[in-house]
Amino acid sequence: MEQMPVLNEKQLEAVEQSEGYVRVVAGAGSGKTRTLAYRFAYLVNELGILPSSILCVTFTNKSANEMRNRIHRLIGDADTGYISTFHGFCNTVLKEEANAIHFPKSFMVLDNADIDSMLKIVYEQRGLTSRDMTFSKARDMIEIQKIDRKPDYYYGLISLSLDQLYEKYARAIETDDIIFYGYLYQQKKNFGLDYNDLIILSLFIFKENDEIRLKWQERLEYIMIDEFQDIDSLQYRLMNVLQGYHKNLFVVGDPDQTIYTWRG
Repeated sequence: MEQMPVLNEKQLEAVEQSEGYVRVVAGAGSGKTRTLAYRFAYLVNELGILPSSILCVTFTNKSANEMRNRIHRLIGDADTGYISTFHGFCNTVLKEEANAIHFPKSFMVLDNADIDSMLKIVYEQRGLTSRDMTFSKARDMIEIQKIDRKPDYYYGLISLSLDQLYEKYARAIETDDIIFYGYLYQQKKNFGLDYNDLIILSLFIFKENDEIRLKWQERLEYIMIDEFQDIDSLQYRLMNVLQGYHKNLFVVGDPDQTIYTWRG
């Protein structure tokens, strides 16, 4: 187990602030992520908090793996709690709570190649070609439908039977609707969830099931978020729900580095 190095005054102040809401704002190369890792170690090594009571969220799988390895070296324990991306954490939630959405625990998480394979089936069945819409544009359209235009789509994915969902697909006339409902039908048929579904369905479960929501709120005593400036509305809602019991939320970030600046 590594010894914790000497931190500067501000880093140490952030590390030792264990309770309540803490926001750390600092520029590139200032050690924000390092501070987050050492705060995790401080909670475990100095305060005796179980790693399984801590959720630490980063934005890429690579960052999550690096964070997990760094924390493992600091706490000397095989259990490093929940250190993952938002989607990875929600995948964990849904694996545990799959019955709440009537999906098997062995559901498939879809990547772009999987989605394109499903779109190919839809296009062949309904005589569509790339002239109607490319797969890339179709994936973007599906994301917009799920987040903005049909935000209650998941009720159909969860509640409708396969035959009922196929009927909506078969009756669709507009290209967008044909592709969207055909894709939902393929998802249901293959028990597949895409990245948007992971967060949206986790939020659905937490909203609809008080017992499950309280279980996860009580379990996650401390929540820490890296690169908080890049959080989106769904991720914000998720963190807001999870921190609602213990109210221990620690975020680090740099507003000048946000990836959404170009969107205004």
